[in-house]
Parts: sequence; C-alpha cells; structure tokens
Amino acid sequence: MLKRDEMMSVEEHLEEAKKLYRQAVEEFEIAKEKKDSAYLSDVCAKGWLSALEATYALFIKKGVREEELPKADRERRYIVRRYASRELRLYYFSLRDNLHIEGYYNRSLDFDEVKMQLEDLKYYIEKIEEEIKGRAE
Repeated sequence: MLKRDEMMSVEEHLEEAKKLYRQAVEEFEIAKEKKDSAYLSDVCAKGWLSALEATYALFIKKGVREEELPKADRERRYIVRRYASRELRLYYFSLRDNLHIEGYYNRSLDFDEVKMQLEDLKYYIEKIEEEIKGRAE
C-alpha cells in the first residue's frame, strides 16, 4: 500500500505522461538519425509508459484510488473497458498492441510506424486531458 506522500495526483500522472512522451519523441529522433532499431525499441517502451501514466490519470479522475491502480495488463484492460470512452479504448488498445507488443517486444515496427504511433500517443494524452478537465464532448 502506498503512503500518502507517495501517491500521485491526476495532474502528476498526466505530467509524467507528457514528460515520457517528450522523452520518447527526443529519443525517436536520435534513433532515426543513428538508424538504430534497437534504440527504437526503447522509444516504444517509453511511449507505452507514457500511455500508462495518462491512463492512470484517467482512472484516478474516474474514482479509482491510487493504491487500486492495476499493475497487470489483464486488470488494466478490465478497467479501461469500464471507465474509458469508446474512442479512448480504441486508442489504448492500439497503443498497447503497437508500441508495447509490436514495437517493444517484437521489435517489428519501422521508423515510419513508430512515428505514427507517437502521433497517436500525443492525441491519446490530449483526449484524456480534455476529459479530465471536462472539455470532452
């Protein structure tokens, strides 16, 4: 169980998501310049962590307590289905399949595909931020 001072707020999770996204984009440029596909796998991992942080921000906003945030993929999938809008669910599962599985584990994405996934990740974070701040339509 987390101590009170170890818990992150909605805003802190969202800021961490943005920070990880920026790092992924910076590292993508380095990987592309070096034509380093192994480094590209690390970009995908960082992008996926960014998606998770944004997702956690949404979960907390929807009432899930920090100490109840899912640690396993199966639990995350369940909570995403329960709390996320259809659009966010589609993006979450696309990012999971592409960044996490295809990009990181399988190392099967090329530079163009990772770039598109990073663009989708940016959109995902923006949509979650809109929903959190009450601007979702």
